[in-house]
This record gives sequence, structure tokens and C-alpha cells, in this order.
Amino acid sequence: MVKPLIGICVNYLSDDSIGMQAGIGAKKQEWQLLADDYIVAIERAGGVPVILPITEDVETLTPLLEKLDGILFSGGSDIDPNFYGEYPRFGLGLIEPKRDNHEMKLAKKVLFETSLPVLGICRGMQLLTVATGGTLYQDLQSQRPEGINHSVNKALRHHVFHPVKIEKGSALYDIYETEELGVNSFHHQAVKELGQGFKATMTAPDGIIEGMEWEEERFVVAVQWHPEMMEGPVASIRPIFDAFVNACKIAK
Repeated sequence: MVKPLIGICVNYLSDDSIGMQAGIGAKKQEWQLLADDYIVAIERAGGVPVILPITEDVETLTPLLEKLDGILFSGGSDIDPNFYGEYPRFGLGLIEPKRDNHEMKLAKKVLFETSLPVLGICRGMQLLTVATGGTLYQDLQSQRPEGINHSVNKALRHHVFHPVKIEKGSALYDIYETEELGVNSFHHQAVKELGQGFKATMTAPDGIIEGMEWEEERFVVAVQWHPEMMEGPVASIRPIFDAFVNACKIAK
């Protein structure tokens, strides 16, 4: 069987420091970049990773979308709260308006104008939520101080920090075949109100939504944690990429 082509969305940085520090950039130069973990995870699962650029006009990607077999919305910066009807709160982190504007249009196009399988990771889960009318906690430390620390940014990327409960009968339960799974944790934002058509099927001990899926039969699954970072040391995490790539093969 021909391997499926899977588009992966990238980060956008208007800050020139990454290029300057690495010695490959110039002052005032903006960057699009992606962590290698995503590439590795998709390739190991049998897919062909294709990096999707952020473009001035989302329709520029239409010829490419017609050839792709699936889309992965990756992690990254915070989402501008204006997209879900809120003013910024204290604790809101870096936002990149160019990425927000592009991906909001792309997410709606992919969800409502195609039948492509979709996987969202961290920011990707938040993006799918906002694109379908949901809302976010802008900062868990200030808005849910009674909860656990979900933003352990100085930890090893594959370290398990807390368990999640998985709803029986859900797509995520079918993927992992267990009601509890240990996950890493690198987010300070989270889903507050689900978007239209989504249901929560994975939750943290403090009730924060850690996984969701579309109520339709189509493969549209998202998680708040980072399975791609756990791909090497924690092989039991891989089933989500296997399931996603298999769904892309069927869609092909």
C-alpha cells in the first residue's frame, strides 16, 4: 500500500532570536519551524510527513490539501483570546497573530470542507476547539489554581507527570485499550468549553480535558499532552500515531 501523505502545521516566530542564536539568521527575520519529534512519530507509524507552511492566503495550500491524506495540528504558542470572545487575562503567553489567522481558517477548511483524518496535539487541540466555537482557559495557574501543575516546562520531554482517565467506548479507548494512561504535561492553557461536535473522552485528575474526539465516525482526535515527545522512550504511546496513520491510509 502507498504510504499516506500527512501534513504537519508549523510554528511561526516573529522574534529573530532563534536565527540569531543559531547563527543562521539575520536581524528582523521571521521563522517557521517544527520540532523533529512530529516528523519522527509520523514516519515511524508509516506515514510520509509533509511540513505545511503558514501562508498569507490559506487558499494557497488548496492544491496541497487535495493531495494530502491527513492533517496534524501541532503545538506551539497561545491562541489569541479574541478568537473566542475574551479579552487577554494575566498569564496569557506569547501569541503569533499570523499563525492564529492562518490556522483558524485552515482548521475550518479541513474540518468542514474535506473528509481528511485529523490529529490535534496541545495547541492543536485548543485550535480545533476554538475553530468550532469552544473556549479556553487562558492560564490554568490563575484560573484553576486548585488544580495540578500542567506546565512542567523544565522536565524531560518524555517524563510521565500524571495519569489520565479514558472513557470506555471512545476512539481513544480503542486506541490505547486501557482506562488509564500516564502522560507528560507541557501546557498552561486548556479547553474550557468544548467546540461544537466534540466530546471529552480523556481527563486529568483535576478534571482538565486531556483528550477529545468528534462525535462523527470520521477520525478527528486531539490530545492536550505531547505523545510525539514520548515516542522514543515510551513505546506504548505510539498507538495514537498508528491509529491516525491507518485512518489516513483508509481515507486514501
